[in-house]
Amino acid sequence: MTVREEIIRQTQELMYHQGYVATSISDIMAAANVGKGQLYHYFSSKKQIGLEVTQFLIDRWKRELFTDIFESELSASEKLIAMLDWVYQSHAADEGNVHFGCPLGNLIVELSAQDEEFRQLLKQFIDQWMEGIAKLLSERHPEWSDEKSLQEARNVIAMIQGSILLLKVTQDISVLTKTVEELKDKYL
Repeated sequence: MTVREEIIRQTQELMYHQGYVATSISDIMAAANVGKGQLYHYFSSKKQIGLEVTQFLIDRWKRELFTDIFESELSASEKLIAMLDWVYQSHAADEGNVHFGCPLGNLIVELSAQDEEFRQLLKQFIDQWMEGIAKLLSERHPEWSDEKSLQEARNVIAMIQGSILLLKVTQDISVLTKTVEELKDKYL
């Protein structure tokens, strides 16, 4: 792993556990074991690091969710199940059973109203996720209009992200378990 990749990896962990605003340049340097000169050799600012971490997270989701699940040979129903199981498993496996929330959802809550570059980057991702779900719902329910499928996709994301917020505040995985079961019952 290169020094640059280590800075991104360590910053991602810090941002996930304490948020972007609370993560300082000093925190990043200590976690990545780099000096200020080295850090600024690779990045011009904390914001640049934050944007690259956000893009790194989005790229990982695109690979794991969009490519591996949405573009697979599975049926629409199987893809919806795989997506819901993927969301669940990513939170059930939280280290030490401490649930810090959704890495991207946390950034959306923290930064969307504060910084336009972060908001646009995160909005593009959410729009793609919504469109991917809408496409699956359209295949599953051909009688639905495009508008209906898109609204139901919004509902799916809202239920997932809402339950992850509740998981974060309650530290009770059953909140997410019940939401995943409800979504499977409703849409499959």
